[in-house]
Amino acid sequence: MLSHLKKDDNSYDVFYQNLLEYTKVGERMKHIFIIKPDQNNKNIEAMIVKVMQGYRYEIKYTHYPRHATLLAKSYSGCNYRIYAVGGDGMIHEIVQGLVGSDNELVVIPTGTGNDFVRTIADENDPEKLLKKSLSLAASEIDLIKANDIYCINVLCCAFDSDIANNVHKYSQIKYLPRSLQYASVLVRRITQYCLFPTALFQDGKKFYEGNLIVGAFCNGKYFGGGFKIGKEAQIDDGMIDINLVSSLHKRYIPYYLTLLLAGKLEQGKLYYHQKLPYLTLKTRQQVNIDGETYPSGTYNLKIVKNSLKIVLYRQKD
Repeated sequence: MLSHLKKDDNSYDVFYQNLLEYTKVGERMKHIFIIKPDQNNKNIEAMIVKVMQGYRYEIKYTHYPRHATLLAKSYSGCNYRIYAVGGDGMIHEIVQGLVGSDNELVVIPTGTGNDFVRTIADENDPEKLLKKSLSLAASEIDLIKANDIYCINVLCCAFDSDIANNVHKYSQIKYLPRSLQYASVLVRRITQYCLFPTALFQDGKKFYEGNLIVGAFCNGKYFGGGFKIGKEAQIDDGMIDINLVSSLHKRYIPYYLTLLLAGKLEQGKLYYHQKLPYLTLKTRQQVNIDGETYPSGTYNLKIVKNSLKIVLYRQKD
């Protein structure tokens, strides 16, 4: 049908470009779904099979911690869509294997917190988002690099990190939303929490030192199952959104928790905010990166511009 058009002919270029524009993005690519095999995901797998009829796709299962990273890396020479089917931890693992490749990330939220997807979508229904993604092109976003770890959402290092690292160790209260589960664990752990000094540096100069209750370094906006901690965070502005609350008397914690729930943490007198492209964090407390626990120590944080291709379900704000 195109034999009369030469590749160096303008008419060929125009025709080909128009053809691409009217072809669904998803039909031109291979789709790799990475998912944890368990009973709760059976319905999700059935949904994927139903929606992906007519597309080239595979479902890959993880079998041990960090396996998702290895699976994502195994496609490093390809131009595929890699689907993170799970929660923030699954996204975090897959991102480690995608950086530096031409593959695109698609988030299908099936976890408990699903914090990162709140930054890129107005809903979290897996089937609706999967169907929508098939007609959307990918965009480039920034990541925070913490030493050799890539953070797509939030790195936290204070009492917020302690809660995130321990929330799964406590029994869940039936019918209580995830964000309130986080709050309930906060109340239960406050008597056990020990303050750890934290210091922040840029170009070798210390610009903050003290004990923290909240220490969140944000690329995305949400953590803890829906707390909007990084109100000014943008995934493409080249900046780390820093949100701190210095140590306070325990009787004031309910007040700051209320501010956090209301998305008005900046109204507290002990709140500190800054946006920087890079900094060094020193802490003696375990940190939490995208829902995953990492050891205490020194972390050199910097923004890596346009380092990940991802499908955004709504316009960046």
